[in-house]
Amino acid sequence: MRTYLEANSLPTVHIGQAELPRLIMGIHPYDGCSYVDSARDRENLERFDQVEKVSQVLRYAVEEEGLTVVQGDHMIPTLNRLHLQALWETERQTETQIGLVAYILVPIKLDGVDITYSERAHATLYAYDEIMAGASFREHIRTDEMIRYVLGGSWDKLVTPDTVSPFTDEEAARFEIDYSRLEQYLGFFAGCDILVADPGAEIDLLAMTGRFDLIREYLSFLRQRFQNVITSVHHAGVAIPLLEREGIPFDAYLTPVNKPGLMMFPTRDLALDAIRQAEKPVIAIKPLAGGRYLGRQAFDYVFNDIGVAATMFGMGTIAQVRETTRWAKDVLGVG
Repeated sequence: MRTYLEANSLPTVHIGQAELPRLIMGIHPYDGCSYVDSARDRENLERFDQVEKVSQVLRYAVEEEGLTVVQGDHMIPTLNRLHLQALWETERQTETQIGLVAYILVPIKLDGVDITYSERAHATLYAYDEIMAGASFREHIRTDEMIRYVLGGSWDKLVTPDTVSPFTDEEAARFEIDYSRLEQYLGFFAGCDILVADPGAEIDLLAMTGRFDLIREYLSFLRQRFQNVITSVHHAGVAIPLLEREGIPFDAYLTPVNKPGLMMFPTRDLALDAIRQAEKPVIAIKPLAGGRYLGRQAFDYVFNDIGVAATMFGMGTIAQVRETTRWAKDVLGVG
């Protein structure tokens, strides 16, 4: 079986102790996520509802485009398991190892209750972004179409400190990481050879509330199992400077980067300032802004204008993968 590097046809970059292609396969829309609307979500769920349907696209990506590293997730177990099965089937049929970047949720609890995706967690993130950017942040988030998608198409569901109380400093001091639940999440990837572990964007919450002790503890836990550990960050303008100031030794940051600035917080400019000044490599996600900023220009922006180390893009049909990969390869100077 060829290694992921032997089969790779793209320029590479060093992330920790790993050598990664500068173009990485994302998991959307195989988990139903379109970043457009619920109708498109249903379309994706029907289009990729079987292992073979997903594997056909992955085989094309590996054999024809030389893409050999992919993101994996555990957040939607049924669909994510289908994706992992498709990866294993693709490896078998292509006789090629596919490098796995495993997204691992950071389970946080307060007084024994899980608060990871609670409304109070969202209110706390909003509060810190608002402190950093004020009216500019409020305008930015309310014009972000990808956020409106996440909210189900309506701003009525937007959580702010005016609707839900953020966590107090005293409560944040009682945060704990639920390692028993974390073991369940890691168990989802049993049998997988994880190339890079990617703690979830809950690191934003821990950084903003000053719980760097928990971040270090969590990172130390992962380092005992995985050689390479990066972290997802969704509030780059706040979290990256905090993590850098504290010297948290992640191998890279994985964060949204796209010209429209969608899902880049607290504002696009503040996020870009942090990304450009980061001492660690940055892997861009959502370079196509959920299908709203297409073409060669999307990759020219992230690679040449911003200078990211690598980028991850959503997959889709063979035709979509072919077109998107060609745009990226053109920018990277790969025929």
